[in-house]
Amino acid sequence: MPDEDELSRVIALAWGVAAAPQRGPKRELSVERIVETAIEIADAEGLQAVTMQRVAQSFGFTTMALYRYVATKSDLYKLMMDAAVRDDTVAVDSEDWRAGLEQVSRGLLHAYRAHPWMLDIPVSAEALLMPGQVRVADAALRAMRSLHLTDQEKLGLLMAVSTFVRGHAQIIRDVEAGPVGTPATIELVREVANPARFPDLAPLLESGLYFAGSDEDVSAEEIDDFATGLEILLGGIEATFGTREGAPPPAGPELSPQEEFERAETELQHATALRKATQRRANELVKAENRARTARDQAKEAAKAAAKTDGR
Repeated sequence: MPDEDELSRVIALAWGVAAAPQRGPKRELSVERIVETAIEIADAEGLQAVTMQRVAQSFGFTTMALYRYVATKSDLYKLMMDAAVRDDTVAVDSEDWRAGLEQVSRGLLHAYRAHPWMLDIPVSAEALLMPGQVRVADAALRAMRSLHLTDQEKLGLLMAVSTFVRGHAQIIRDVEAGPVGTPATIELVREVANPARFPDLAPLLESGLYFAGSDEDVSAEEIDDFATGLEILLGGIEATFGTREGAPPPAGPELSPQEEFERAETELQHATALRKATQRRANELVKAENRARTARDQAKEAAKAAAKTDGR
């Protein structure tokens, strides 16, 4: 074991290897319960509502009792962000690298959408060593198995994917924080940003696409900018690395029976998480299909009504 004097307390807590406090309300409190409660508060009221005092009050204890488990609010934030990335968040298909990286990307976006307060917590070097971030890295590398890349290139792709997803999630959250503008403001922009001055943007202003998230009659669900950006990113990866040939990766060290069991357990967890993620994605696609069918039926009825009117 590493020297305990040099060991990061928050990382040890995240991995579940830190010793429980010798004094304090052991039965009622645990790091897991503290983090779960903090996440519930953040989901409901935002990260600014999460204080050590507020979390302690949720359990009916003093703030000092909480400090016996988590040393600082900063540590609590790191533990919250780490706990928000579950196994099924980044489940991947290791046979198709594009499908795998898309699954990682959409899983991360889902986590940011479910817990937007995560975007208020800086990604520190220490956080990268915690299980949630390690889980993301391992999933992305699993997806890259069929690509012939150097270790440095793999890390570069991991950085590119994670940066793209976090940046997109940040923009979505900021745009959804309030309407783009009132109808009068939007009409003003359409008038001043006319086709003569902005010929390429004007069609998007007129259609309402540019004002997605405002009071315009354009559903945000119909505008999947994320899919477009991800397709460009994955296409660039394929153009750069997809045709590269190389030797298969070297075999890893021989594992002990216990390590073989742990490897098999990990593979089972990956398969289970992938099934759950696939089911979630299938449910989303079913909803999208139903929306498209409803829109088609409405358009069909409108076309019938127009045909009757024209025939008179």
